Amino acid sequence: MESWDINGHILEYDDSTHTYIADGVIVTSVTQVLDIKFGGKYASVNPSILNRAANRGTAIHKAIEDYCKGDEELISIKEVRNFRFLQKHYEFEVIENETPIVITKEGIPIVAGRLDLVLGIHGITALADIKTVSTLDKEYLAYQLNLYRIGYMQSYGADIKELYGVHLREDKRKFVKIPIDEGRAWDILDKYERSKNE
Repeated sequence: MESWDINGHILEYDDSTHTYIADGVIVTSVTQVLDIKFGGKYASVNPSILNRAANRGTAIHKAIEDYCKGDEELISIKEVRNFRFLQKHYEFEVIENETPIVITKEGIPIVAGRLDLVLGIHGITALADIKTVSTLDKEYLAYQLNLYRIGYMQSYGADIKELYGVHLREDKRKFVKIPIDEGRAWDILDKYERSKNE
């Protein structure tokens, strides 16, 4: 069980059950909130293919995280090389990896998650999410990153000026700017809250 003190809230994460606990109470994950809108997205895909893709995505995320922490040997992995290319081309630095966040409403934690990357880019702080899917879903990313933005700003008091998707898949390497739209994030949170009470 991992644990963090975030802006006066104790957040715990149980990896075996993928459960977030804030101040002793189980809270929804960002992914669960997104399921309200995107839940059936992969319903037609064979579960074994989904599982293989998820494992591959997890391995690439971990390799990039370890590379950012100084493991230069991981440059042998194509996606890590492509990440390094994007990093040099767009001139961003990785400030944090796998950063936990809590979203509160009226001071009470309601959602938690871990965001892939906090970046420094051209003098500002930005958030980014790594995607290893075949086709980048910008609408999903917009909801996801705007939720993370609210959570990061509430959790750490930082002003997030930009959001990015990092698309790494075989030979694909893209760094895509995602628009900030806080209203979109609060709308999906409200929709999720209403669905719980129905």
